[in-house]
Amino acid sequence: MATPKDCSGESLGYDSQKADRSSSDYVDLDELLRSIDKELGDFEAVHAPDLLDYDIYEDIFGAKKEKDPRVYSKSSANQSGKSQISDKMTQETRAIPVVGRAKEPAGASLSGSVSSRNDVRRQKPYAVEGANKGASPKIASGKAQKNPGTGNGGGEKKKFRLTGVRYILFVFIVSFFLASAAWISANDIFALNKPLVTATVTIPQNFTMSQVASELKKAGIIEYKLLFRLFGAIAGAEKKIDPGMYKLTSELDYRAIVTQMQAGSSDEVVKITVAEGKTLSEIFSLLEEKRVSSAAKLKDAAANYDFEYKFLDSSTLGNESRLEGYLFPDTYEFYVGETATSVIKKFLDNFNTKVTEDMYAQAKKLGYSMSDIIKIASLVEKESANESESSKIASVIYNRLKSSSFPYLQIDATVQYALPERKAKLTNKDIEIDSPYNTYKYKGLPPTAIANPGIKSINAALYPASTNYYFYALHKNGSHSFFASSSDFDKFVSSADYGG
Repeated sequence: MATPKDCSGESLGYDSQKADRSSSDYVDLDELLRSIDKELGDFEAVHAPDLLDYDIYEDIFGAKKEKDPRVYSKSSANQSGKSQISDKMTQETRAIPVVGRAKEPAGASLSGSVSSRNDVRRQKPYAVEGANKGASPKIASGKAQKNPGTGNGGGEKKKFRLTGVRYILFVFIVSFFLASAAWISANDIFALNKPLVTATVTIPQNFTMSQVASELKKAGIIEYKLLFRLFGAIAGAEKKIDPGMYKLTSELDYRAIVTQMQAGSSDEVVKITVAEGKTLSEIFSLLEEKRVSSAAKLKDAAANYDFEYKFLDSSTLGNESRLEGYLFPDTYEFYVGETATSVIKKFLDNFNTKVTEDMYAQAKKLGYSMSDIIKIASLVEKESANESESSKIASVIYNRLKSSSFPYLQIDATVQYALPERKAKLTNKDIEIDSPYNTYKYKGLPPTAIANPGIKSINAALYPASTNYYFYALHKNGSHSFFASSSDFDKFVSSADYGG
C-alpha cells in the first residue's frame, strides 16, 4: 500500500526514504494510547483522559467511543502517576492524519481493503515509526483531514449561549444604547439642552408634515425630522399648523413649535411695548388695537388653555386672571392675526426665562411660593412712586403679613383692581366693596396678582428692606413717607405735607 499523501503531494510521516510499509508498521489505536500513557504517565496535564477518550476518537472516527476501563480508568493499576496528559500532547495527538477518509461512494473500501468504518480499527490505519524496533511508537506526522460532510473538522457545532458575565455585559451594552437613544430623542422633543438658534420659518400653502420638518431642520430649530413627523402624526399637528412666516427658537419644545405655528397666513409683523404695571385686560386691549388678536379670544385662551409652566396651577383653569402677573413687560413682535395661544405663550416664555432658579430658591428661603412673590411684586409695582422706595414698600407688606396687630394690608391698589373702572381717588364707599381683592376687608394677599410687575419689583419682593415700618403715605412731592406707628402715620396725614 502506498504511503498516504497530503494535498501538496508530499507523503505523510517522518520516513525520509518514503518506502512502502508492511502491515507490521501499523499498530492498534489502543496499543498506541497505552504506550503514550506508559511513557508519559507522570507528566502533568489537564483533561487528557476525556479528550483522548471522546474528543480525539470522535474527531477521527466520527462516532462516540465507550471508555475502556483497562486503559482510561483513573483507578487503573497501569497508571503510574497522574493520568493526565499535557495540552501539548493533546494537540499533537489531534494532528493524527486519517488514512483513507477521502470522499468515496457508499460501500467502497477504505485504504483499499476496508469496507466500513468499523473495519478501520482492525486494519490498523495509523503508521507508526519504530513499531518493530521495540521503541515507543511515534505518530506519523501530517495534516489532519477534515471529516467529510462537516465544516469544522468533523466535530459537532457548539450551541451559542450567553451566560454569566457575558450576558450581563450584553444587557448593559444594549441598555446603554437604548438609554442614549432615549436621551437624545428627549433632548430634541423637550428642548432640554440645545444651543440657542433663532430663525424665521416659512410654511407654504398646502404643506405636508415632511415639508414642515425639513424647514425646521434646515433652520436649526429641530434635530430629527423623523421624530418631529412622528410627534406631528400623534398630536394631529397637520390640522393645527397654519401657513405663514414664523419666528421660532430652538428653546421651544415640539408642542410649543406647533403652537407657535398657528398664527394664520399673515406676513405682517407689529412691534408692541408693554409697560410695567399694566393689567391683563389693558394688555389684551392693546393687542386688539394693534390687530394682533381680539381681546375676547385672548381672554378665552387665558382662562381655558392649559399652558404648561411650573409657575402656573392647572386647578385655576376657568379664570382669566390666573395669568395676571405673568405677562412679562417687554417689547414683543407679533404677526397680525396671530392666534391667541401663540401670543400669550410669548409672554409666558419670556417670564419663564427672566425668573431664574435662584429666584425660586430665594422665594423658598422667605417661606413663600413664586405665586405669592408675584402677588407681592404686583402690589409693589402699583404702589411705588419710584424704584428707590420699592424695597421699603415690600418690607411694609411683609411686616403686615406677619403681624397680628395689623393683619390687613389696606392697599388702595387692590380696591382699584376690584372696581369695574379705575378712579383717581377712592371713596369710603369704594373701600367697603365686597371683593376678595379688597385688602381693607380681607386679610393676607389677594387671590391673584393685580398687575404684571417688572423685574425690579420682583427683585424688591424677593429682597425686601429690613424695617419696622407698618405704614406709608404719599407725600406731596410724589414720594412716600414711612412710619412705624399709627400715631405717626395719623399725624402726617393731618399735615400739609400729605399728598393724598
